[in-house]
Amino acid sequence: MLVQPFNPPPFNKHYEGTYTTKGVEWRRICACDKASNIKALLGSEPVESVLEIGCGTGAVLSEVRKRGIGSHHQGIDLADPNEHVDPVAQELMLLEYDGESIPFPNSSFDFVYASHVVEHVLHPRGFIKEISRVAKRLIYLEIPCELHARTRHSDIQTTLDIGHINSYSPESFTLLCQTSGLTILNSQLFDHSFNVHAFHASSTKALLKMKLRRALLSANPILASRLFTYHFGVLCEKGS
Repeated sequence: MLVQPFNPPPFNKHYEGTYTTKGVEWRRICACDKASNIKALLGSEPVESVLEIGCGTGAVLSEVRKRGIGSHHQGIDLADPNEHVDPVAQELMLLEYDGESIPFPNSSFDFVYASHVVEHVLHPRGFIKEISRVAKRLIYLEIPCELHARTRHSDIQTTLDIGHINSYSPESFTLLCQTSGLTILNSQLFDHSFNVHAFHASSTKALLKMKLRRALLSANPILASRLFTYHFGVLCEKGS
């Protein structure tokens, strides 16, 4: 057998049940990174209404609001987000949906984003086209680029265990976006913040790892993406 088979868990089993205190804190720390990445690519683009697809605990949407992106904020998720909402997001409008049909009319929101969601969905192009339907113009998508020269079978199995049924490189995700009808306005690779690096490691190890990854990313982004898993953000415009 050329490739050893994988052992996929039940679809999105990882997200069932109540999040632990540590799990909520992890999502809150990661939310700061994700919102900062959105802000970096969105820049000064004027938006009022914002929709997050796959809002989870609402932590990212809360951070997006803190950064002054939009004045009306709505989040939806496959699992009812109100069952495990982060206290920092209790005032936000969070709804459950079926994971396929976004429950809003065409062109409802100035800005629609899905951060670290596409790697979880069964039909990525259909998912992106449904996002395009409810967006007036601007869309932001972010994924972890988990396919590179150092990716092993065990690495893919590990990401499968947390629901990542799709794996991407910057090139393959760019192709996915374009073949889903999006026009790419800007894209960028992002490293984790120190707080994310340090969550599962000592401060010294986290600092050394961050310096190495960022030095390589600054010197040669394409080479960096061949050696490490970075986050890839894409700011897009919906097609006609």
